[in-house]
Amino acid sequence: MITIQNLICDFPDGDGKKLRALSVPSFSLKEGGMAVITGPSGSGKTTFLHCLSGLLTPSCGDIRIGDVHLSDLSPAQRCGFRAAKVGYVFQKPLLLSFLTVKENILLSASLAGRRPEDREISDLLSRVGLEGLEDRKGDWLSGGQQQRVSFLRAVIRKPSLLLADEPTAALDEENGMRLMDMMLDYQKEAGCFLLCATHDKRVMDRFPVRYDVQKGAFL
Repeated sequence: MITIQNLICDFPDGDGKKLRALSVPSFSLKEGGMAVITGPSGSGKTTFLHCLSGLLTPSCGDIRIGDVHLSDLSPAQRCGFRAAKVGYVFQKPLLLSFLTVKENILLSASLAGRRPEDREISDLLSRVGLEGLEDRKGDWLSGGQQQRVSFLRAVIRKPSLLLADEPTAALDEENGMRLMDMMLDYQKEAGCFLLCATHDKRVMDRFPVRYDVQKGAFL
């Protein structure tokens, strides 16, 4: 279960004052649950996901994911938690352009301590329509293809927490919905947590639970 209490993120504004980027009074999600994170630009959606992944340490508050209290972890321990437990699909694919599709996926797996066999990689590529492209560099893929590789890079870790930050923002409708189908199918098969931040109403409508970070409440 994910439980959050009194989560606050403040950042310096350059004038010696603090800017409140995020305030989450409470948030909970049952094991294997999924939710869409909504709110206007600048309301803290990305900040929220970064806190959940351990990429960002909040100013105060408690985040518990399963039996792990993120606030109790050292920076090195948070990195280990993120590598082993978190899959992250960013708004931009962020592939390493000097690596092939297969190498990008294998690098992510190695950070989680996994050594998938070639057959597992081939099966995953086939499932997302990228069979035969394992040796292609990221720069030679379309935007939709790159985002599918980003998805595989996240799930190859077999994460218990899958996060997606505006994953369809740079995609056309067909590719955007195809990516959402992949994420929702994976969540159902793996029984992991899935949190997706988005402005896209088509994406919002795919989730049974909505949380508005600006209002700090479920809708």
